[in-house]
Amino acid sequence: MLPAHPTRSLFKVENMARRALGRPERPPGPAALLGPLTAMRFFGNQLTSLERIHANYGDVGYARVAHMHFYVVHDPELIGEVLLGQADAFHKDDFIQLLKEVLGEGLLTSEDEAWRAHRKIAAPALKRKQIAAYAADMTRYAREASQALEDGQVVDLWAIMMALTLRIVVKTLFGQEMPDRVAEVGHAIDQAMEFFEREMRSPWQLLPSQIPTASRKRFQRALAHLDRIISELITERRSAPEGDDLLSRLLQARYEDGSPLPDRQLRDEALTMFIAGHETTALAATYVFDLLAQYPEAARSLERELDALPSAAALTLEQVRALPYTEAVIKETLRLRPPAWVIGREAIRELKLGEWTIPKGSQIVMSQWVLHRDARYFEDPLEFRPERWLDGTLEKSLPRHVYFPFGGGARVCIGNHFAMMEAIIMVAELARVWRFERADSAPMSFSTSITLRPRGPVMMRAIRRATAPG
Repeated sequence: MLPAHPTRSLFKVENMARRALGRPERPPGPAALLGPLTAMRFFGNQLTSLERIHANYGDVGYARVAHMHFYVVHDPELIGEVLLGQADAFHKDDFIQLLKEVLGEGLLTSEDEAWRAHRKIAAPALKRKQIAAYAADMTRYAREASQALEDGQVVDLWAIMMALTLRIVVKTLFGQEMPDRVAEVGHAIDQAMEFFEREMRSPWQLLPSQIPTASRKRFQRALAHLDRIISELITERRSAPEGDDLLSRLLQARYEDGSPLPDRQLRDEALTMFIAGHETTALAATYVFDLLAQYPEAARSLERELDALPSAAALTLEQVRALPYTEAVIKETLRLRPPAWVIGREAIRELKLGEWTIPKGSQIVMSQWVLHRDARYFEDPLEFRPERWLDGTLEKSLPRHVYFPFGGGARVCIGNHFAMMEAIIMVAELARVWRFERADSAPMSFSTSITLRPRGPVMMRAIRRATAPG
């Protein structure tokens, strides 16, 4: 039973008028957010805004912000229509279009035939058999990160995880160690992501992109710097012997007519994989340890599983698959704190979605953050309970598109197996040696950029476990 809300009656009146004028009715939702203050509140705390729309108006709500019309959808069946059944009626939303300024026409941002061609070329490089070859490097880098810690040391765990995933993606994507340039690349990417965080939380995003705000100028400088680095890496990789890295495989790939990918397309695909393989996994691993610090019994269950691992050899894909509790910890973390916290689509034609007519140009918003915390599907939804994933019963019983940390439909994240293996190895190698305690009593707060980021450093104290190997 939904709580009563005063604007429901207003929408009934509006829909009566719309029917009289022959216009399609709209779902209930908050009053039109035309003013700058209400727009700032909407964009300034999008998690709360989406939660309130869902709580007050149900599985389909409507909100207007300036010229933008949002349909907020949390009905799993209708989400399936958007991502699968009527996927050809949608393109990526306005906010992802902003990302084209960084990624160009890469796999994340391209559409229709261009996207299908890119997906066909990129898919073989990310098959399970191929990514198994990366396990040794992931293990080595994770152990080096673990060995750099000192007992009792207070560290910014997010910074450590970002540095670790950056090393992994540079090695697996470009086949290079490049320790002297890791920080340079990371800094340029951070500047680009911070720009999107500001844009997505600010009504300034409603300004035409041609207007040169101060943050947009800084972003353009960071992007030019990032382009130079990626171009240099592609040039270096082209002149080197063939390898198992992702870029080498993209260089060998061919379109159906036998032609290779042009340099601009290589740049776009490489940068897409770079960003997708860097921040999201770092965030997931950071959130794992923050949640384990709050749930010590879960931490002990994880440690018992990891203590049975051989201490010397690098983890293999087979060993990773034999860590059910570690995997459950990561799945539960992705449920409570999904780095990919929302999916957006734009209707490219008028269509029917359930009982509602969706006009062309409307924005469809579907939030993993909201659905992953829905008590209809998850018992004690705000509690961190990895055990709920252990026997497979929950996953089998959930409607499709209730739990979708990697997206859904044809455009499900192509690197989901890579990301899960990477996250399991990172968590396993650090948790078998260290337990992390919060160094700050303040609860974590989040920024909603392209990803769900912590608002500041994640300060944790590293405590060496008595049973740690070595």
